[in-house]
Formats: sequence, C-alpha cells, structure tokens
Amino acid sequence: MTDAMRLPDSSVSKLLRRSLVSAFVGIAMVFLATFDVSLPLRGRLLAYGALGGFFINLSCYQLARMYGPWIARKAPRHERILLAALYFVGGCMGFALATLVATAVSLVPLRTIRVLLPYFGVISGGVAIVVGLLFYTFGVLQERLRESVERLKEHEFAEKELELAREIQKRLLPPPELEGDTWRLAARNVAAHFVAGDFYDVFPLADGAVGVVVADVAGKGMGASLIMASVKAVLPLIAADRSVEETLAELNRKLVAELGPREFVALAYLRYETSGAFTLGNAGLPDPYRLAAGEPPRALSVPGERMPLGVRRESRYEALSGRLEPGERVILLTDGLPEALMATDEPMGYPALESFLAASDSAAPSDFLDRLFRRVREASVPTIQDDLTALVLERRLGSGLHLPH
Repeated sequence: MTDAMRLPDSSVSKLLRRSLVSAFVGIAMVFLATFDVSLPLRGRLLAYGALGGFFINLSCYQLARMYGPWIARKAPRHERILLAALYFVGGCMGFALATLVATAVSLVPLRTIRVLLPYFGVISGGVAIVVGLLFYTFGVLQERLRESVERLKEHEFAEKELELAREIQKRLLPPPELEGDTWRLAARNVAAHFVAGDFYDVFPLADGAVGVVVADVAGKGMGASLIMASVKAVLPLIAADRSVEETLAELNRKLVAELGPREFVALAYLRYETSGAFTLGNAGLPDPYRLAAGEPPRALSVPGERMPLGVRRESRYEALSGRLEPGERVILLTDGLPEALMATDEPMGYPALESFLAASDSAAPSDFLDRLFRRVREASVPTIQDDLTALVLERRLGSGLHLPH
C-alpha cells in the first residue's frame, strides 16, 4: 500500500469534514456514557465530547502523518495493530487537549472532569480507535477505487491505441479488391486480436507481371504487426529484379539477421504474368489451391525445402510453375482457416476447407471469399484463435483496368 492509503487527505476541507465527523462521534459516545446526568450538565458534557472528538481527530491525523510511513515500511504485517495503538495515543492526547480547552473556557468544571475522567479516558481512546480505523479503511477503499479507475482509463486508452494501430495496419494493406487487364483478385484479412500478424500484398513488377503475397508472422499483437509492416515494405524492392526463388532466399537472409529467437515469417509468393503463367514459391504456409469450375480443388505443392523465413540462413527455396486458363483461380491462405477450432476443440482440417472451396467456386472472387469465411466461422467456435487471411487471384479476359502503382 502507498502512504496515501494510510494517511488522511491533507486538504483543509477534507480535514475539517473528518474533524466534524469525529466531533459527532464524540457527542454520541458522551451521550451514551452520561445518559443519567442532569440535563444542563449533560449539554456541557456533550459540547465537551464534540470538542474531544475534534481534537482527537487532529491528534491522530498528526501522529499518522509522522509515524504512519515508518510503520508501513518497518512492520507492514502488523500495520493495523500498530495504527490502532497509535490512534489510542492520539485519542489520549486529543482528550488532554480538549480537557485543557474545556477547563480554560469554563465549559465543564474541573471537578466534574475529575469524576468522569476514567469514563472519558476510555471513551476518548475508543473514539480514536474507531474513527481512526474507520478513516483508514475508507482511505484504503478510496485508493483502491482510484487505482481501479486509473487502470480502467489506461485500459481504455490502450484499446484506443490498438484500434488506431489496426486502422493504420488496414491502410497499409492493398484494397480488398483489385483488377488488371487479364486478372482480378480479392483478399480478406481478419485479425484474432486488434492487430494482425497476417498480411497480404499485391505489387507490380518491372516486366508487367504482378507480385502476390500472403504471409503469417509468428506471434500476435503489436510485435507481429511491426514485423509485418517491415516485411511488406521491403518485399517489393527485393522482388523487383529477382526470380521467386531468389526473392525468398534474399528475404530469408535479411530476416535471419534482423529477427530474434522464435520469430519468423511464413510466406507464399506468386509471380503472375498477363499470359496466365505463374511461378509460386512457398516458405512455410499451407499449400495454395488451384480452382477450376467443375473440378475439385488441387493443392499446389511447391517442391523442395519450405522452411519459414528468418529461421535458418542457408535455407534454399524452389518454385512451382503453372498456367491459369481463363476462369481459373488460385487461392493463397494462412493456416488460421484450416486450423480454426470447432466446438469439439479440434481443428477444422483441410478436407473440410476443401469442401468449402469446392462449394463456392462459381462466385465472383469477392463473394467467394465472403462465403468461405462465413462457412469457416459458422463451423468453428465464435472466438478467433488465429488470424484469418486469404487471397484469390482469377484469370479473366481483358477489361482495360490496371493495378494502381
């Protein structure tokens, strides 16, 4: 506990309020102790009790400020017992001061005080302990409430910061729908937390081809999102004059030098040409699928090593080449889709995913992904355990539209 929890508030207004409360407690205690005293004398004794409660509070306040922090540091386990003793001493001191003032102004005759001294001594000590511990407990509760409010404010501030980070991250991603002369694509990115470690990217290459990327950064939250932003920024530069295999190898060397232990990036990179030809490289993501109307989804399994980027410097990557016919598609995705947990606490699995892919193969790319994600969410538990990201590229006849630079 902090000292503020143990000490009365030092503002004059609160100190006066506490003193008034103590005065009323003193009146109540004297009222009970002098029930059979004659009425005129009883009025004076009640005033004496009020004066006693006021001075008792002031004495306890001063002692608590002087010795409360020392007790908290030296004997935290016995703090309440020692504070009770401290308040009892403060009560006796306050009672003595009240007695001096009462006799000085002739409020109560000294002989009367001498007769009632044993009773008032016990009363003053009781008032001090009760009022002191009451205010102590109130201070503890007040401080805990303040800390709870501060934590709530910090939590709300953190949520706003994360919402802002998510908005910024969304702006870093390309539009969810894009079209070129002979292709069109759609992408979806659903974060398990405020910010996602998954991302996708689409960028033009110097020879007129298009680079398409889907990636999954190890971990969640802000750390993964920062790695994601770094990889997304540098990837088009690395891929500009390199093949798919060279691009993955160079990016891997860069990430090995920059990432820490247990940090890596699983990434699939598709280089698509206007003729429909494509080259696919895969560094640790699930197999992309080739989709054709009336046919089951076909996994595009890249040969060779498929180690995620940033794990081992000497990793070598190979590529798979193919060609899309008009109307055919390829979908790149992260493992959040096939590994979405069902109500049985088991992952959904690739067979179920492939059935969803086959059921929506005739829809436009954007509608196709919307249906796919809806089916995955309906088949899995409400809480998303991992980011969900997928991108569909479809070859089509020319439309005169171009990918923005």
